[in-house]
Amino acid sequence: AEAQQDNFDGLAPDVEAHRTFMNVEPNTGMTLRLHSRVQLNTPVYNSQDLPVTGLYGPTVVTVLNNIATVPAFPILWIDEGADIDSDPEMVKKLKKQLVTPLNILNIGKWTAIGVGMAIFALGGAMTFIKTCGK
Repeated sequence: AEAQQDNFDGLAPDVEAHRTFMNVEPNTGMTLRLHSRVQLNTPVYNSQDLPVTGLYGPTVVTVLNNIATVPAFPILWIDEGADIDSDPEMVKKLKKQLVTPLNILNIGKWTAIGVGMAIFALGGAMTFIKTCGK
């Protein structure tokens, strides 16, 4: 939030670097990249804004006199993530499950097209010979 950025110096939020995302390979459903990013915040109060009551009445915490009240002070940033590139076994598994079958299908597709064209040409030649031979 824009109002939060005014409370801190040096913040440069980047949506692409701070968002949660998951990339999934559409044919196998295997997760290629996953990053879950969470920020934990806590409110920080100035001594005048802090509602503190002691055993014998209101108490002022003088340590907090020079601190500005911030509704959400970031205390923890967690980036849980996994990339398939970091695990060679997963890369081998993905190649075995996806790349090899797709290569076989591609070769089979062009072989079937070639056989179909040969049969079409053979049928055309046989028809031509049969009609011209009469």
